Amino acid sequence: MQYRSSKSRITKQQEEYNLLTNQILEYINSLGEEKDAETLWLGLREKGYVMSNTTFYNRLKKLVDNGLIKKITVGYNKNFYCALKG
Repeated sequence: MQYRSSKSRITKQQEEYNLLTNQILEYINSLGEEKDAETLWLGLREKGYVMSNTTFYNRLKKLVDNGLIKKITVGYNKNFYCALKG
């Protein structure tokens, strides 16, 4: 069982959100090369992960904002994502 600050429990919905976000992060880290968001989303769907395109983009943005993956802009509205070299 996981707990948040001030001893409040993490809800089932929060656990599922965190699990899916972790799965996206693990998938990106396993690739070893840069991919665009659509390719990443399709790859996750092929692996059996069920999520909408919007859900994926929101989680991807959070991972970038938190410094867990790298976003590389190569042109107008064309971005690639990759694991941070560590």
